[in-house]
Amino acid sequence: MKKRILAFILLASTLLCLCSCSNINSNSKFSIHFIDVGQGDSALVECDGRYMLIDGGNEAAGEKVCNVLKEKEIRKLDILAISHLHEDHYGGLRNALTYASSIKLTISNSKYSDNKSFLKFERELRRNGSKITVPPLGKKYKLGSAMVEVVDVSAEKNNDSLVLLITYGSTRFLFTGDIERQGQLRVVNALKKNDQDFTHSLIKMPHHGAYNDKHGFNNNALQPLFWKYYPDYIVISVGKGNQYDHPHQDALDIVKNLIVDSRELKWDNHVFRTDLNGDITVKSNGKELTVKTSK
Repeated sequence: MKKRILAFILLASTLLCLCSCSNINSNSKFSIHFIDVGQGDSALVECDGRYMLIDGGNEAAGEKVCNVLKEKEIRKLDILAISHLHEDHYGGLRNALTYASSIKLTISNSKYSDNKSFLKFERELRRNGSKITVPPLGKKYKLGSAMVEVVDVSAEKNNDSLVLLITYGSTRFLFTGDIERQGQLRVVNALKKNDQDFTHSLIKMPHHGAYNDKHGFNNNALQPLFWKYYPDYIVISVGKGNQYDHPHQDALDIVKNLIVDSRELKWDNHVFRTDLNGDITVKSNGKELTVKTSK
């Protein structure tokens, strides 16, 4: 009798785990297209015919972001997410929104900037019938079979950002904007509340691979973030030969330490940079990830 009860418990636990991952059917599709926008950020997330654009690079990148939308014939965005109101994250959106002219929801960590470029973008956004909403911490949005969660939304410091965690089945993707030490520590604390096991994780490296932590290499905040989230894949969105020398060597050394300690990750097929690899496309079947690059 005890063996039957134990077997039933194990079966129920297994079914609960499978169901909790997500209601993903055989027709479900998920992908992220990290667009090479030079020194900036832009990524198009697609799940079951629903679309979220995260950032749009600077003004010079607008045509490329727009072309990506045209190639996929995306005229409607379910979510437009702007990590923070710096020009290298929203500047290209003015051009992109001339094609994707329907936006269901626009979110960011702040509603307003007195930058002239932002004011022009804001006018374009209003023409498309949308305006920026600052979501509450912990807010969740459905994107097809995927779930988008607001992990951080602070706007107190210059590089604070809207941080999003996307979950699809047992795979997850962390978009960190330009967060530095305090933001990174907040995300570490937020992730402590999430005990679910994931088969594979990806992180968009904070702030184009910058390392500006003044607490010393052995007491930095980026390493605890990596160890808490423990990404299998790392994407660095960065411009070739940029004036900031991104990505910084100290940040790359932290990535290298993670790879050495894991004994499973390899630099060539787990770390990707837009300045070296061009556009980066990541696909998930809910359990595993595949990555293709344009270079």
